[in-house]
Amino acid sequence: MIRVLILTGHRRAIASACLPLLVRDPAIEVAGVVFSRNEPGSRWKRVRRALRKIGRIGPLGALIGYRMRTWYRSAEQPDLEALAAEYGVPFDETPRVAHDRTRELFRKAQADLGLSLGNGYIPASVFEIPRLGMINVHGEILPDYKGAASVIWPIHDGRSETGFAIHRIDRGIDTGDILYVERIPIRFQARLRDTVQAALRDIKERIPPALVKVVAAFDAHLAAAVPQQGGRTLTTPTFGQYLRMLREHRRLRALANGRGGAQRPGRARATGRSTG
Repeated sequence: MIRVLILTGHRRAIASACLPLLVRDPAIEVAGVVFSRNEPGSRWKRVRRALRKIGRIGPLGALIGYRMRTWYRSAEQPDLEALAAEYGVPFDETPRVAHDRTRELFRKAQADLGLSLGNGYIPASVFEIPRLGMINVHGEILPDYKGAASVIWPIHDGRSETGFAIHRIDRGIDTGDILYVERIPIRFQARLRDTVQAALRDIKERIPPALVKVVAAFDAHLAAAVPQQGGRTLTTPTFGQYLRMLREHRRLRALANGRGGAQRPGRARATGRSTG
């Protein structure tokens, strides 16, 4: 049996969807859930980071990014604390991921493996505490789309599939060895926003069983892990990139409809490695 600890920054997101399946699997013991409140650090650091980002993507890109955030919000899942109580799983809070409280909770849990389900950057002082380190569920295909908002960048590139990856956490951002990749056809809707949200539902439906599969047979997946090569690290689109997304979305939707009417969900392809 493998003992795991969940770390998340969201109370009603993918961690809530994964917890019931993790608890029910006889090969997995859930030591606890740690919820990071993501309390802000230095105000000056936040301002500098925001200014650097605006410098990269421009004011219009920043406005588009603000608008896009609403596309990715979800309150469909039950509250994580209530769910943990229902299953008898310890639930604790920490101000931030990079905080002494987080490290204290991780040491106390004595987990074999940490699971990152909706976090930003995790420092080595945290992810190195579990005996086997930590793994992360990334909501896009790796190594192609590191740090990316799901779905929009494949569409930008003229692709008709999205997906997710499960990878080991290292000192980079979405750069650790890949344990599992699942590719999912995009179901094109009338608006880009609707297409993104339909794809997010498909991805979220497939993540929990995939995560349980990887964790329950972690030694086998670890032995077959694939180091990442190539790929890009992406962020909020510029205004020009957003316009291209809209154009490609119209083109890809027309192609999908031209193949025989409305596109239907296809079978996802799962693999232990990314084929790029």
